[in-house]
Amino acid sequence: MLENVLDKRDDENDFEYHKRLINGKLKDKTLSDYDYAELSPYVYGKQYTADETRKRMYGSAATLEVLESSGIKNITDNDILNEISMKKMELQKERQQFFDQRRELNKILNSEGRRDHLYDMLIQAANNIPNEVGLISMDDSIGSITMSENEAVIVLCDWHYGMVTDNAWNYYDTETCRTRVELLLNEVIKRLKVHQCRRAHIVLLGDAIQGGIHVSSRVASEELVCDQLMHVSEIIAQFVIKVSTHVEGVDVYSTFGNHARTVQNKHDNLHMDNMERIIPWWLQQRIVAEESACGRPLNIIVHMDETYEFLLFDVCGYGFCASHGDLDTVKTSPKLLATLFHKTLGKNISYILLADKHHEESFEELGVEALLCGSLCGTDEYANAKRLYSYPFQLMLIVNPLVGVDARYKIDCNYYLFKDVIDDGAHHTI
Repeated sequence: MLENVLDKRDDENDFEYHKRLINGKLKDKTLSDYDYAELSPYVYGKQYTADETRKRMYGSAATLEVLESSGIKNITDNDILNEISMKKMELQKERQQFFDQRRELNKILNSEGRRDHLYDMLIQAANNIPNEVGLISMDDSIGSITMSENEAVIVLCDWHYGMVTDNAWNYYDTETCRTRVELLLNEVIKRLKVHQCRRAHIVLLGDAIQGGIHVSSRVASEELVCDQLMHVSEIIAQFVIKVSTHVEGVDVYSTFGNHARTVQNKHDNLHMDNMERIIPWWLQQRIVAEESACGRPLNIIVHMDETYEFLLFDVCGYGFCASHGDLDTVKTSPKLLATLFHKTLGKNISYILLADKHHEESFEELGVEALLCGSLCGTDEYANAKRLYSYPFQLMLIVNPLVGVDARYKIDCNYYLFKDVIDDGAHHTI
């Protein structure tokens, strides 16, 4: 009889069995005939003294009352398992969130670490790069320039410094790049003189370096990419400084392309995480150093206020918008970008400058003209494989307050077209 009353029933779970024994002894008195010591093995699974068991059972009774007052009438084995499963899932979620946060933090730290490393290398190399790269020479026979109200826009884009290509249409390496920049500089100064431009706006539209984002790139490590960035920044600095000696002032605007991104996979990369954003910083340092060396201001303003990857500026009262062009097209940008910046910033756009595609193209809509600028590097291996020939050129615009863009020049930078000029000694390799 004793065993039948105190044993666990088939329809009871552990919680119900425990509750029945406690209540039977202390509440409904169905087990009042049994001594506390007798109940101990059934209630707690161990043998305790009568006094110890009584204390434990009164404690258990108080706990059961709290559970009942909280609306918990019954706890099944499934309830316990479900609760454990839920807690386990919550723990796994928290663990995954921790790993995700740690991964994102590492990405940020790695990105900032690379950027700090680049800054350190740039500062360290600043005093040595001019001698390492060499100097851009100008043709002294060009003479001085008489100023008018005209202003010039000079677009420097898609140099891909560091790229090596040798195909049926084009040969290009770092030496060729420097030679073409020198030819470009002299042709720009000639046109500044012809149009008597009082101010020059130099627009850097990105992909100044080849970078290391493609397997086919001739770049093996970050240090070599840093060398590309330092060398091309110095060449641009010399170009800007020499142009400034022929006009009253120079404005420099700089954005970035897609070849200097820090992560190879473009889908994993943040668009703004781009090494070319260091170039305007470099230019500022070089201009300060040059002004200190010559003892006079150079009247060069390097604008750092880019609107994300877009450049917005005025020339003779006409609004310009410029972007690298990897995310824009010449056909859609007049309506899209003009509407966007008019609505968000109240900016009236007349001209849009884009690069990236390495060839010339233009499109006008609603009085807004988009101009696709050329590349300095010319036909590369990718274009050659698809028979997409384009000769190397850079765009120069002459802007007049009355008519807007009054003249546009595709300045041919092909080494072979200017070979007779180079051979006669008028120009020297950078």
